[in-house]
Amino acid sequence: MTVSDYLPSSERADVEEAPAGSVPKIAVVLPDPITARACLDVGEAAALAVEGTLSVVHIGADPASMLSSAEEIDIQFLRERYEGTAGERVAQVRSVFDEWLSNRRGTGPVSWRDCSGDIDQCLDLETRDADLVIVPRTGNLDARDVVHGLLFHSHKLCLLPAYRQQGDMPLLTHVAVGWKPDGKVERTIKAALPWLRAARQVTAICVDDDKGRSSENAAAEQFAALHVDVTTASLRSHPESVASALVGHAASIGATCIVAGAYRHGEFLEMIVGRVTRDLLTHAQVPLLLMH
Repeated sequence: MTVSDYLPSSERADVEEAPAGSVPKIAVVLPDPITARACLDVGEAAALAVEGTLSVVHIGADPASMLSSAEEIDIQFLRERYEGTAGERVAQVRSVFDEWLSNRRGTGPVSWRDCSGDIDQCLDLETRDADLVIVPRTGNLDARDVVHGLLFHSHKLCLLPAYRQQGDMPLLTHVAVGWKPDGKVERTIKAALPWLRAARQVTAICVDDDKGRSSENAAAEQFAALHVDVTTASLRSHPESVASALVGHAASIGATCIVAGAYRHGEFLEMIVGRVTRDLLTHAQVPLLLMH
């Protein structure tokens, strides 16, 4: 049995494994100087774990190059009073990158690029071939637009550092997977497979499973088919939320990263009823591997 057996036929084409021997490509997107160092440290850890390539790109809005509404362009010009011009923001991010580069752990080459202009176009250009994209959970307006675009439009596997991420924090010592029989979760696991196989320990957590623990059993079967050693766990969320139960159990077992599908619904519906992903982004104290 393979992971494709769990997916509808219309989704199976999206979960083919990378060719054997291919090198994972990790792109670190730096929209914000305040969160740049945490993204760089986590990106380095992700690259070292799978012997992948690492590239760094600043992506930010530049009203002089945007094709957008007059109102959006005016908002971007208003930012200059508090955050500086587009050019000044690039220089701030580049300064963080240069300092990090002089003290980094890895020895492989790291490329730097700047793509300032329309954020969605820059994301498509700079992350099209990436297997994993590192982005901050929060930050300036560019950061929020980048995360939104990558998850909802590009459907990329994203690694988001913890809010207070430090360079020496472990990443793959113990990976917790929020598992349920859902296509988004299964595609996320497939995309994250190089990092799951590199982890020292993996625990699949099934929140609100049925009495027969069918989700837990299916999780064990899926990971076995993917040749990933896994421990499974079932728990009830009541009276907590699903996200709180997942985060709490992950913390209790010493998880250093959480993998989960992001946003069950589309953009509009998520604004109204979405909760689990937003709670994970707010409350998880470890890096998150998410994919929509």
